[in-house]
Amino acid sequence: MPSASSTPPLSPAFHRFWAGSLASNLADGVMLTALPLLAVALTDDPLAVAGLTAARYLPWLLFGLLGGALVDRLDRARAMVAANVVRAAAVALLAVLVAVDSAGVVWLYAVMFTVMCCEIVYDLAGRAMLPSLAPGAVDRANGRLTASQETAQDFVGAPLAGLLFVVAAALPLAVNSGAYLLGALILMGLPSAARRAAPAVSAPAVRPSLAADIGEGLRFVYTDRALRGLVVFSAVVNLAAGAQAAVLVLVVRDHLGMPEALFGVFLAVGAVGALTGALLAAGLAARAGRFAAITAGYLSQAVFALVVAAAAGAPVVGALAWAALAGAATVSAVLSGGVVQQIVPSGLLGRVMSVRRMLGFGVVPLGALLGGLAARVDLRLPLLVSAAVFAVGTLVVLRHLRAASARADAAERRVRGEQPTDGAD
Repeated sequence: MPSASSTPPLSPAFHRFWAGSLASNLADGVMLTALPLLAVALTDDPLAVAGLTAARYLPWLLFGLLGGALVDRLDRARAMVAANVVRAAAVALLAVLVAVDSAGVVWLYAVMFTVMCCEIVYDLAGRAMLPSLAPGAVDRANGRLTASQETAQDFVGAPLAGLLFVVAAALPLAVNSGAYLLGALILMGLPSAARRAAPAVSAPAVRPSLAADIGEGLRFVYTDRALRGLVVFSAVVNLAAGAQAAVLVLVVRDHLGMPEALFGVFLAVGAVGALTGALLAAGLAARAGRFAAITAGYLSQAVFALVVAAAAGAPVVGALAWAALAGAATVSAVLSGGVVQQIVPSGLLGRVMSVRRMLGFGVVPLGALLGGLAARVDLRLPLLVSAAVFAVGTLVVLRHLRAASARADAAERRVRGEQPTDGAD
């Protein structure tokens, strides 16, 4: 593996992209805090409040594959700008309705659903464009994006929304809309070379239908054994993570013995762990190797889930273990995402990423349901089952992870103009 110092510097185009993403992440953090606060102000029905979570993830199940096909056809930067403009308009409309006391829970669902439909296009276009913005430095670029996302959403956006909500319920929504618009303005200046997908194959005389494009993406994932293994494994891991997250508040209060008033502190400690993992991911891959770092990240999640399960009545130990688990999860997520970005042709990357995201996000509600059912038996059971899934799943997919990582290493060396090492593809 090349040393960390041999990684090419990140380009001015990437820094513009990163700044636009930072503004959009701030907007996401404000919205994901403000809408639940509005929901509990409008209704006492737990099911009605939980409907926001369904509205958040349902678009990926309904339109994830379509979004991937569109991203591979369109100017990706323009698609991101358009997505942010629509999100800004939807949130601004809700701000007006809240200001005149005309908003209801249904409006919250509609805005959340609209914003997350736009998020599909924004997220897939950005991830598909990243390899062309950071050639030879995909892991570092992904790590920086993830670190800024954690910071903007959890450490700035969420508390800012809470403070603004106390002043006026419509105020965080106005800030949210403005941040989306700022992100759109910044992204308008991205260079043309990174905006459109390179064709995966020679361009046909007649453009295939969107359904045919989606089918091509699905076939690519299915016929590539290593990639198929990673996509399925990602879904299984998210299923386990959803089971853990669904009952986390109960685990913290009843198992670890932490007062409810400190639950936000527990979450903040976990966010620090995730941020640390994002900052360290590229360096770990450069020093230990991409395959070793990803594998260690997944196996470490199993270990730290067991520590949380064993930390009955020890909130400090549980919080530190949860932070370590979050850090390990971020390392594996950042690096495995980079593997996919480097082994898939640019013209197919939007569709392949959409398959991965659709399955990954689509199983979260199912994981939450299973976690709730398991917790009825024992609060530790979701953690124990998740630990088993992380450990056994990693061992099952190990050969696919090794093969895909080797291909990503070879692709990165080609971009950097370096000679292949022995045994490289």
